[in-house]
Amino acid sequence: MKKITKILVGACVAVLTHSHVVAQNANFVKIDSTSTSFKDPKAIAERKAKALEGLTKLVDATPEFKKAMNEAAADRDFKVETDLYYTAEFIEIPFEQYRKIVFDPSGEWTTDSYGNIAYTKKIAVLRRSTPEEQQERIQSLKGYFTPKTGTPMSDNNKAIESKLVGKLAPDFTVTTLDGKKLTMSSLKGKVVVLNFWFTSCRPCVEEMPDLNKIVAKYADNKDVVFLAPEIIANTTKQDVEKFLKRQPFNYQIGLGGKEASLLYEAKTAPANFVIDKEGVIRMGWVGLNPYELQEMGKMIPELLKK
Repeated sequence: MKKITKILVGACVAVLTHSHVVAQNANFVKIDSTSTSFKDPKAIAERKAKALEGLTKLVDATPEFKKAMNEAAADRDFKVETDLYYTAEFIEIPFEQYRKIVFDPSGEWTTDSYGNIAYTKKIAVLRRSTPEEQQERIQSLKGYFTPKTGTPMSDNNKAIESKLVGKLAPDFTVTTLDGKKLTMSSLKGKVVVLNFWFTSCRPCVEEMPDLNKIVAKYADNKDVVFLAPEIIANTTKQDVEKFLKRQPFNYQIGLGGKEASLLYEAKTAPANFVIDKEGVIRMGWVGLNPYELQEMGKMIPELLKK
């Protein structure tokens, strides 16, 4: 799959307040890869036959089939009645679970698409990428997660690069969940990793498992601080505690981070920054970007050595 359809907004505008957060992983299908039916070729073949009944692999479709399908889709009353997603073993999974797999930055997975001639039913089946496809996927995904030139998010990242990176981090004050005041200036001498977020920001939630993995690597290291200012003015301690019950986030949370986000040009969320022991911003960006997180993961140990 060389072309990626944009199916997730990469950032939340901070003026959005307390809209409903879609529960992450709540409806994911639990798959036991050790079970007999999971690996059994006969069981897989039966699931495959059932899933693909009456469908054609779109990449192999005849010109006549594609023409009929396009004509059906062109009808203003057109509607795909059935839209399903499957693992490589033909186990049906919800869209969010499929999206999480196919958008993994490793590029390990791609998709085969199937549909009927009326295009009222289509399915996507995951399969492992070939080495060539994997490299194409990685490049395609990097393009997907990089904001297009001229967009507000791209302009925001340019502003961060020109105004903040390489300069002293602006000081600010937030309140921790235990009621203590915490200033950025008090953290000088430590590597500081900032994440500006808010509780109803879906892309913020999307990157939290990856952020938690980075935090876990430094659980016993007192020279690095992971701080997450929450940027909505009226968010309360109770709001955050309720959020954390359904979505673990292992950064130290700071309430009252709106003013701080403005100082850091964080006009959308999530926004991530890495600050060295001298208080200098070494990298920063807005929006969901797992490749930037990978670079952040490489930078932290290098800064700790200095």
